Amino acid sequence: MERKEFRELTSVEDARKLVRNIIIQPSTIVLPIERSTGHITADDLFSGVDVPAFNRSIKDGYAIRAKDSYQASEPEPVRTTKIGSIPAGCADRFFVNDEEAIEISTGAPIPDGSDAVIMVEQTSQEGDTVLMYQPVYIGENIMKAGSDIMKGERVLRKNTRIGSREIGVLASIGMQEVPVKELLVGILSTGDELIEPGKELNIGKIFDANSYAIAAAIEECGGVPKIYGIIPDNEKLMEDALNRAIEECHIVLTSGSTSAGVGDIMYKIIEAKGETLTHGIAIKPGKPVVIGMIDGVPTIGLPGNPTSALSIFNEFVAPIIYNSLGIAPSFKTKVTALMGTGIRSGGREELFPVGVVRGKAYPADKTSGAITTLSDADGIMEIGAETEYIEAGAPVEVTMFGNVRSPDLMFVGGQCPGMDLLEDITGLVFRTLNMGSSSGFTAISAGTTDIAAVNMPDAEGEYNLPIIKKMNLQDIVLIKGYKRDVGLIFRSDTNVSSMDDITDLRMINRNRGSGTRALLDRELESLAQKQGISRKELVKSIEGYKSGSKTHRSVCDSVKSKKADLGFGLRVAAEEAGLGFLPVTEDEFDFMIRKELMEIDEIQVFLKALRSDEFADRLPSGIRTYERTGEIISPF
Repeated sequence: MERKEFRELTSVEDARKLVRNIIIQPSTIVLPIERSTGHITADDLFSGVDVPAFNRSIKDGYAIRAKDSYQASEPEPVRTTKIGSIPAGCADRFFVNDEEAIEISTGAPIPDGSDAVIMVEQTSQEGDTVLMYQPVYIGENIMKAGSDIMKGERVLRKNTRIGSREIGVLASIGMQEVPVKELLVGILSTGDELIEPGKELNIGKIFDANSYAIAAAIEECGGVPKIYGIIPDNEKLMEDALNRAIEECHIVLTSGSTSAGVGDIMYKIIEAKGETLTHGIAIKPGKPVVIGMIDGVPTIGLPGNPTSALSIFNEFVAPIIYNSLGIAPSFKTKVTALMGTGIRSGGREELFPVGVVRGKAYPADKTSGAITTLSDADGIMEIGAETEYIEAGAPVEVTMFGNVRSPDLMFVGGQCPGMDLLEDITGLVFRTLNMGSSSGFTAISAGTTDIAAVNMPDAEGEYNLPIIKKMNLQDIVLIKGYKRDVGLIFRSDTNVSSMDDITDLRMINRNRGSGTRALLDRELESLAQKQGISRKELVKSIEGYKSGSKTHRSVCDSVKSKKADLGFGLRVAAEEAGLGFLPVTEDEFDFMIRKELMEIDEIQVFLKALRSDEFADRLPSGIRTYERTGEIISPF
């Protein structure tokens, strides 16, 4: 396949104009009411009945003629004669004369002759005599037939998204089947490296995230996704799958094989089979985008990277779906936030994912290849091509994702199950970026996090405080956390009895910058001294020392899957994974907080939970509080 370079990139504004002009006529289908949620009404819907269908009581009490109660008072009640009872659902006919009352339940039909219901609380009964202590007016406590919905009244407009409220209305008028729009959107994921979730993940393979993420995004827009599965990087197979999707769907989306690299084929197929409207948009992420038209079917090639694919979908595919269905976006809520830190950009318009915490926007970008970029983001900030730098404190506009609750506190640093427990106890929403202790120190220094979770020892074994002083971090406090058992993690079929065994086995290490890796280095220094060699020599003899796994759980996964023989991490992670654990030492997992935040409610709730008996009692095996838990240290 000849390598192809991008032509001149289409500007973002021109690309938006292009998709605004693509409108597809959806089909109309009839669905049972129980399956219509999330769909869009195809027509105006009218009621064929009055709701309620009869005059009914809205209180438990007595159906009477209102004029009989006009003289009633607490000192001198008016007497009427009870002549019967009407429960809800009763179809019998009754008639009320002067000075008569019929006991009636909420929802029961109003008998002929009566024009009001007096509540049971305003009466008493002595045998068949009902005493009324307050007057009522004509129509009191009665819902007239058709007062909620009249026969022939329009209950839902065309192009209404059906949710729980709409379902309630349709059920109340007895509508069993609902005419809705059907906009079928086909999804083809391409690439030899892809496998379906649930299958064994072999070397060089990745799970197909795009099919499912894009399908969910289509449903959020009101469309109906149709997944065609994974198509290998084979031109004939791709063309066959594309032909099938174009015959069956209103819109076709592909992911992968759209860039100018060797092995990328889809853009060539689209160009050969139809008309290419654009190939390449001047935007980041997602430059390699193909928008074409084949036999009247919009065919759009999305990038293979998950964040790029979803970002481009939201900007350039979602508008086509909304316009074709005749509805407005349900999630385009824009908020103004202040940048929590400076960010550098420039050169190309950018869709920049951010987290929004208490009115401040923080970067949530992990590169376009990381699906967790969007799960860690609350919305997207558009940065113009002419913008080179946005200062901390500058106001920015963020388009929020529809189903996102903004976090209450931002954490950056080490990973620990204790933090999951703290989130449960506080009831707060934590945004947690597990990037290692070094990243925690950097983030708290730059002001890009509320709390840094750290477990970094110095050469003497003192945790965190020496690093704070060395970095000359101002305006922060250190909150002592808890202690954790740390040691060697291995399978039951692996013989491990001491740290000396580390040189005979293949290991999986933690990532650089993590406190656990620094702690291992201290233990290796002691082991080297014991063996009479330098730590550098010892490290050279350890297979896998240079590896770097980002979490304790991923260390356990590597050991369990036999990619490594042993790892170094937490007891709680080893026991959770059903692996063996040899205790070596313990660490101290602490929290750094910016002083300016110490008095806010969220921090106070966090500190209360950290110091609570509930937290101490619920901590898993290998993690424990101690006498210093919750202690506040102000280094300067």
